[in-house]
Amino acid sequence: MHGRAALAPGITRIAFLALLMTGTATIAGSAVRAAQGPPPPRVIEVTVERFEFWPSAITIAEDETVVLQLRSEDTQHGFHIVGTGTNVTVPKRGKGMAIATLSGLKAGRYTFECSRLCGAGHNFMRGVLIVRAADGSTP
Repeated sequence: MHGRAALAPGITRIAFLALLMTGTATIAGSAVRAAQGPPPPRVIEVTVERFEFWPSAITIAEDETVVLQLRSEDTQHGFHIVGTGTNVTVPKRGKGMAIATLSGLKAGRYTFECSRLCGAGHNFMRGVLIVRAADGSTP
């Protein structure tokens, strides 16, 4: 064969490609795995309105990347996770959404709150983000 790699006896090119795509083909004794990137982040939709977040408790894994999509059903709000750098403005109803991507958080409980004065109940507008440890335990 000129310029082509030889396949093991009895393996056709199509069979080799199928093995390669499923991650079970071997070349020179080494397992060949199809290139796999990280899984896509989990998307969690959060509704913000009338001095509450829904859901008000969010649980994620320590090594997980999560995208929060925050939509207001009334006025403009803020979304701040205490102890992190996360602080976004949630536009008022009908004006779009805010995106907050969370990754690399250590196991623990984090309070999230509205960071924009939004009315009389603003100080009570809170929730909790629970980050489970890698072993699955909840702090």
